[in-house]
Amino acid sequence: MSTLKKSPTEFHHGELRESLITAGIKQVESHGLNSLSLRQLSIVTGVSQTAAYRHFEDLEHLKAEVSKASREILGKMMLARIARIDESDPRKLAIARLWEAGDAYIEFGMRRPNLFEIAFISYDSPKLKPEDPSPWGILNSCLDELYEKKLISAETRKDGPLIAWSMVHGFAGLASQRFTGTVRETKLSAEIVLNSVLRSLKIR
Repeated sequence: MSTLKKSPTEFHHGELRESLITAGIKQVESHGLNSLSLRQLSIVTGVSQTAAYRHFEDLEHLKAEVSKASREILGKMMLARIARIDESDPRKLAIARLWEAGDAYIEFGMRRPNLFEIAFISYDSPKLKPEDPSPWGILNSCLDELYEKKLISAETRKDGPLIAWSMVHGFAGLASQRFTGTVRETKLSAEIVLNSVLRSLKIR
């Protein structure tokens, strides 16, 4: 991993903080959650630990920021998959958006298991800025669209986030731990899970 080779005074306001979070993402993805430390990231970014501690109260705070950043990576994956959909029928498009968002979620667990792990751990830290994009927000936007197109009932719109999130997250967690077989087997099983989500939402 290359260093940024900057002294604390060479970083612009906020740049060091973002550099440390980015380095944290790379560290976790390459070496796992337990490898994350402010000392390691100080070495990677080429600054002193004192400079790093100006931005994070402690390791828990850093982990919380890396966790949030991981969820944002997931959110971007979901949005990218949604953006690729080629469908002119508004009703089919609404269903496809939910499907692709869920499939991207599963792919994140399968392809980036270390980030998936830290993304859904709650850490004791100062209040963070809202994640942007938010996977939870994207899911709710998809369900809003289904409701607006009269594809799901009001009751389903209310219960839908819990139903869809639980089913997709559960399978993504299994995929991240390689309990779902080969990549091909996982993709086939993912289709079963996503079809089960659509049935559970009683899409008309």
